[in-house]
Amino acid sequence: MPKKSKQSPVLEHDGFINVPVSRATRAGLHELKESMGAASQAEVIERAVQILLAIQKAARS
Repeated sequence: MPKKSKQSPVLEHDGFINVPVSRATRAGLHELKESMGAASQAEVIERAVQILLAIQKAARS
């Protein structure tokens, strides 16, 4: 059972991305959506980008 987390709303919609992905990536998005308790794949991508930017910032420090 996926753990429920507090939904983090997207602060401001700025558009949509439509990109081709592999089956592995699509399956991974579904898996992360469930494990994060996210409402959508878009929320998973928003969170993933925030995490990666934080790692990049920490690596530069």
